[in-house]
Amino acid sequence: MKKVLSVMAATAFVLTAGVALAGGPGKKMGPGCPEACQKQIDDLQSSQAQQNEQLDAHSKQLQNHEGRITDLEKAFNDYWYVRLSARAAWTTQKPKLATMIPTDDMGSDVGWGGAIAFGREFSMYQALGKFRAEIELAKQKANFDGNFAANDALYVDGSADISTVFLNGYYELPIADAFSIYFMAGIGYAKYDQDATIYYNVDGRQPTGWNSANGSDNVFAYKAGLGVTYNFTDQIAADLGYEYLGVADTDLADNINGHNVVLSVRFKF
Repeated sequence: MKKVLSVMAATAFVLTAGVALAGGPGKKMGPGCPEACQKQIDDLQSSQAQQNEQLDAHSKQLQNHEGRITDLEKAFNDYWYVRLSARAAWTTQKPKLATMIPTDDMGSDVGWGGAIAFGREFSMYQALGKFRAEIELAKQKANFDGNFAANDALYVDGSADISTVFLNGYYELPIADAFSIYFMAGIGYAKYDQDATIYYNVDGRQPTGWNSANGSDNVFAYKAGLGVTYNFTDQIAADLGYEYLGVADTDLADNINGHNVVLSVRFKF
């Protein structure tokens, strides 16, 4: 009997110890893992999720920094470029004539012109803009047709061509988004060609051929202008502006002044 009681007591002790080790009555356990172990696993998973969120945030910040670095690199890139332009052109001049009749400046109709240029764009700090230097070959033509002396005593019919080789400089300043304004100046040489006939009218008689004003001359020239730039992409931009063209006195005319409205497209590489 004593042996039976001893076995029962030992069994009860083992069961009680098992319950105590499991956390007491009423406690649930995961398969093969006590509650404390499961809590540690949950905490680790939560910590891992937070670390993943932090890594995603750092990754986005890194991408933003890389984008800014790329933008800065582009802002400081230098480009070669080719510029093609078309222009509306008109001129005024004072013709040299062997006559005592007082003459006014002779103005032309609105003509046309074009140019091709090859240059280099030098970028500075973004807020300071860009500088461009180029060599330009240009040509423009305008017709003369009208009176240019007192009492309509003189009448001209003809045209003038101006071909130029210029070294130009541009300063481009950003203003908003893809828009910039620019200022430019240039110096070079001009070949002035004139093909015109001057008619002389006295006492209401019909004009008669009086003087042939034909010839050409090579002289110094200069220009200055301003306009607006729109950058379609990093490689393509368009310019629209006004240029004043000054041509030194020639053997055919004095006070030669050109006025051009210029539309250009630049291809950068």
